[in-house]
Amino acid sequence: MSFVYMKILESRPHRYDFAMNLLTLGFLTKLKKSIATFVDAGDRVLDLGCGTGTLAHMLLENGATVVGIDSNKGMLNVARQNVPGGLYLHLDITQLDERFDEGSFDVIVSTLVFSELKAAERRFALRQVMRLLKPTGRMYLGDEVIPSNAFFRLSYYLVRIPMAFITWVVTQNTTQALSTDIMDELKAVGFQVTRLQASFFGMLNLFEAKR
Repeated sequence: MSFVYMKILESRPHRYDFAMNLLTLGFLTKLKKSIATFVDAGDRVLDLGCGTGTLAHMLLENGATVVGIDSNKGMLNVARQNVPGGLYLHLDITQLDERFDEGSFDVIVSTLVFSELKAAERRFALRQVMRLLKPTGRMYLGDEVIPSNAFFRLSYYLVRIPMAFITWVVTQNTTQALSTDIMDELKAVGFQVTRLQASFFGMLNLFEAKR
């Protein structure tokens, strides 16, 4: 049993993207591609929870400069191997104030990370995002939400159980879907929410927030 478990641990970063895309029927990749379309050549981008670098790869292809942070060393190793054009740092999202100067980035992106944070951690992270963005900077936050439609909400819970398990196996963190409170949290730190895009039957939302 321990041997099998260790094998899962050793291979999990390589399988994470495949498993998550399978569970989301490819909508997670579509969400990342959508984020990439809003990033311009020459933008300096911070990818919060960059994972294996799939979004970083898309951003680099657009001509952006990418710094990715993640608390999982295995995921970062995969990113460094597969997407060598970015700078990848082993850093927790709660350590942002220790590493980067004010106004360091044009764009900050994040996918399926804020749902791993507690409310106080989210507020801290959003304040740091505001600090790290240039005066004309913007944030693109993609994450899971609980759909308002009753049928879609049932589908969400059927999908979420295996999704939460995979997330725990990879990160040892549980997730809690974002509620509409995230809109208030964004506005509370000074962001203007300029775009809300729902996908995967309302289970994945993309928020665009500008300073």
